[in-house]
Amino acid sequence: MAVALQRSARRGLTPGGAYVPERNLGETERWASGALGGAFVLWGARRGGLGGALAILAGTALVGRGATGYCPVAARLGPNPGERHVARRLGWSTAAAVTRAVTVAKPPAEVYRFFRDFSNLPRFMRHVERIDVLDDTRSHWVVRAPLGRTVEWDAIVTEDRPDERIAWKSAEGADVRNTGAVEFLRAPGDRGTEVRATIAYEPPAGQAGRIVAKLWGEEPGKQAHDDLRRLKQFLETGEVPTPALRRADAESAAPDTA
Repeated sequence: MAVALQRSARRGLTPGGAYVPERNLGETERWASGALGGAFVLWGARRGGLGGALAILAGTALVGRGATGYCPVAARLGPNPGERHVARRLGWSTAAAVTRAVTVAKPPAEVYRFFRDFSNLPRFMRHVERIDVLDDTRSHWVVRAPLGRTVEWDAIVTEDRPDERIAWKSAEGADVRNTGAVEFLRAPGDRGTEVRATIAYEPPAGQAGRIVAKLWGEEPGKQAHDDLRRLKQFLETGEVPTPALRRADAESAAPDTA
């Protein structure tokens, strides 16, 4: 999956190296943009003045959108080529995917052991409410979603190489289908461990859900970056106050009324 995401960064280049935006609009959207843009240009030319000039500018942009098949807003909020590849490979309607990394000043064996005990993950993953470890390969996740919702799924470990790599996928019936892997690589210069996480999920409600997540700052890139920074802080300096950890502290500090 990481290779697919890296390859996508090289797409959209001509043989001479010039960047050509990849089409991200369907034929219906292109024709609608062209028709609406042409109407704006004609209306603006007839109206004249400042209002007419603004209409011509807007119409020209719509005509260009239809002619090229490329919309920068859709590119900003929609899936990139690597994510479309992931969705096709997994049979999903759409995919949000990301690879992020952080260097932790601890040896790979120690970081792996901490991560492999999935009950530790809510300590630094801010959106994770709870993880119930069911057996060596299965765990049940409860995760906060945008707009105050929660989603749940069972995760299945599909690969486990001690001190090196853990991979997983969601089980059938998951509220949010997802897959991913975390690698534990020895950092150059014996500086500790490079933790590299590759995560993909199918946004609820498809593309609309993806856009809501981005507008609410809940996209996977930001989540993965923030979670890895908290993992680094937790392992190097101590506790990080995630909601799950605060609840655990409050429960342990509560007086025993029995």
